[in-house]
Amino acid sequence: MKIIILTLLSLLSFNLSANTNRPEVFINTLTPTDSDFLFEKSTIIDNIDEILDQAEDNATTEGRKVLESTRLMITNKEIILGSCWDFINAAYNRAGFTSKFRQTVFKSKQQGPYADISDFQPGDWLYFINHSFGDVEHSSIFVAWTDKEKKIALMISYAGGNQAKPARYKTYDLRSVYNIIRGK
Repeated sequence: MKIIILTLLSLLSFNLSANTNRPEVFINTLTPTDSDFLFEKSTIIDNIDEILDQAEDNATTEGRKVLESTRLMITNKEIILGSCWDFINAAYNRAGFTSKFRQTVFKSKQQGPYADISDFQPGDWLYFINHSFGDVEHSSIFVAWTDKEKKIALMISYAGGNQAKPARYKTYDLRSVYNIIRGK
């Protein structure tokens, strides 16, 4: 089964997985044009389950628990009203990593300096500048690289803003990560 991957700029949502338990996956494929505007492209990923399985296999025990917990939350289309932080906090709690069982492995400011991308592990809670949405702060859970050279990664993302929408898998530009938290 193919899953349509859409960018953040898309006004339409295509869900080919509506009759299954498979999650929707969104990939931001933003490309500068001559006029410095960004446009979208849709991409199809045939092997999303393989990517998720491989990320869980490559994760530490703690990271695997986070990825498995959030995968279930996404599959069940659970809604956690609140912000991206509220969703990730709930996901970490469900995975058994309440605040006293978390460690901050990198902390800086939104202006930088930024984390070395080689420090990211599957299941990490990353705070970063969301370059695909007005350079606002955002936090998501790292899954796997889709293009490490360009610092583009598949993430578990929650829109926040008290929207009644479930989390999803989505790609982000991770060149500006200023905080990394993981379970311990």
